[in-house]
Amino acid sequence: MEKINQPLSIKIIYWFTNIIFWLFVLAGMVGIFFALGMITGLLDNLQLHVGVPVAVDVIEKGTLDLDFYSKYISVEFVEMIGSIHFIDTPLIIGRVYGGFIIIIILLIFLIMHELRMFIRNIYRGKYFDYFNINHLKRISYTLVVIWVFTAIYGYFQYFFIVQNLNFESLEFNMDVQTYPSILMVALFIWVLSHIFMKGLELENENELTI
Repeated sequence: MEKINQPLSIKIIYWFTNIIFWLFVLAGMVGIFFALGMITGLLDNLQLHVGVPVAVDVIEKGTLDLDFYSKYISVEFVEMIGSIHFIDTPLIIGRVYGGFIIIIILLIFLIMHELRMFIRNIYRGKYFDYFNINHLKRISYTLVVIWVFTAIYGYFQYFFIVQNLNFESLEFNMDVQTYPSILMVALFIWVLSHIFMKGLELENENELTI
């Protein structure tokens, strides 16, 4: 097979994608082992920190002290996003979040794998190819699944965790983050797959004409 001399940019993207993929595989394996430890209760005295994708109304006033301004400026925290620290995490909480961790790692692994296969085909000079089209479609579909999963995770946090929290200076509202940017990226990649499909049709028509 004739070796294709690819531009430097494609070579860099190819090797960078491979390095990131294998680093993610290593980190993902560690994450899955950690999640399994949470699910089985093997991790003693687990101090779990989880992000809460729900807006928090903070009842807190303070001052802003600027070096170039001679007076204090009164300020007030009105909204923020934070994380919860479960002190000595109970087993039921560990199992729930351990399951979430495993699911998201597997979904991201699928995207990374499909992207790596797509870049490898490009590196080998296979641009308008059915395999590339399928790789792009699977990436877009998986991103949609991730978007749905993050929405489920966010509303789970709100209804089962946040609504049952009690703090004197905090109020929680219904502003759950669902990350619509993920859906936009999925739509863009899906459209890109159709562009590749059209390119493949034109390429086949050109070969038949010749």
